[in-house]
Amino acid sequence: MRRTAAAVLAVFLTSGCGYVMSGTWEDDPENWARAFESTKPPEVIVLHSKYSRSPHWSYEFQYFFEIAPNAGLEDQLITANKLRPLTVEEAAEERASLFSDPPPWFAPKSSASYEVWVFADEPGRNFRALIDKASGHMFVTDGQL
Repeated sequence: MRRTAAAVLAVFLTSGCGYVMSGTWEDDPENWARAFESTKPPEVIVLHSKYSRSPHWSYEFQYFFEIAPNAGLEDQLITANKLRPLTVEEAAEERASLFSDPPPWFAPKSSASYEVWVFADEPGRNFRALIDKASGHMFVTDGQL
């Protein structure tokens, strides 16, 4: 009985542990589920993605997505999450502090080329949505390190 209880406890503790679930995945179809804990809608086209989770006891993660233009997703993202746009000056400052080592495909143009959106009611969060003003491509990032 004690062995069974110990085994169940070990499985329970390791199932949510960063040591077991850590890694880096690039352009993996499962990155959407890893990042957003939901199923990707079929109309959403992910062009690139990178998701990393550190082998740490706390939840340390970082993700980057490039999503094809999708007016419905853009509207839902901004409205449902109560995002607010940054000014051009704020966006330029933000660019320098996004995260270390973003992938080369992530928002490669100058800061002025993007609308940058953040949570209106959670200014300390690292979530950023960048929308290319010319192409409509969405670049989404978040992390907790």
